[in-house]
Amino acid sequence: MACVLPLGVEGQVIFDWPLRAAPQPEPILTGAGAVFWNPGSLVPEVGTTREVFIIHVDGPDATGVTGVAVSGVTELPMGFYGGAGYWHLGIQDIPRTTSSPQLEAGGINVSEDVFVVSFARPLAGQTGVGGGFSFQRGAAGKESKSRIEGEIGLHHQSALPFSPRFGLSLKGLGGELTPRAGAEVSLPPLASARIPIRVGYGIQTDGKLKPVDHRFSVRGSWMDQIHLGTGFSYLGEGNGWTSLWMIGAEIGRFSLSVLRESLANGFGAVHFFQGAVRFP
Repeated sequence: MACVLPLGVEGQVIFDWPLRAAPQPEPILTGAGAVFWNPGSLVPEVGTTREVFIIHVDGPDATGVTGVAVSGVTELPMGFYGGAGYWHLGIQDIPRTTSSPQLEAGGINVSEDVFVVSFARPLAGQTGVGGGFSFQRGAAGKESKSRIEGEIGLHHQSALPFSPRFGLSLKGLGGELTPRAGAEVSLPPLASARIPIRVGYGIQTDGKLKPVDHRFSVRGSWMDQIHLGTGFSYLGEGNGWTSLWMIGAEIGRFSLSVLRESLANGFGAVHFFQGAVRFP
């Protein structure tokens, strides 16, 4: 049902399942993974450097979803920064039934492909603002639908105590609007300033500004080399709470991490295996 029914609804996403990159709220993500969430996060003033990011998605057996995502961010002329990304999620060889939309022999393949291009520019202070567009194509067997949407975003990192950062993105311009906002503060470090702790909160709303997702996160690191984090999302009445756990490491210009997210309604957990390479 989750894979076939959306094709009959204009503009509906096939996989209502976000691409996770960290436990923290997506509007305040930095790095190349932010291409998928907030174009305002692509400037070095908020912590993003030139890098390439890749992720492998391994869903639970109950869903059969697997996928891959890749993105990159680089410096452009005239003080601009650009990012591009692509992700693919799919389920292969779904068995046909008497109610399947197609009667040919063999299983049904369901997939979603998304291309994103974003541009950003720093403003006064540690602030980035950006915009971009995404092309999305969903297919189930021989049926497919496509759509193009715009997005804008803002990211600010303050020099105030606790180093608060704020992110705001508005996706779905020209279609179904999805506002997202996030904030994060850094608590005083422990163990002689070697273990910083960051606490974040984020919210996602629908086009009517009704909250549909709350995210709380706690992240810590040792000397900015070993990272641990957890997050908890409240998906509304009926879905309850889901949890996320992450562990990662920095090795020179390389970073590796694994994130585990428990799905609602007992569907199991999905794992995101991530790697990134930074460039001078």
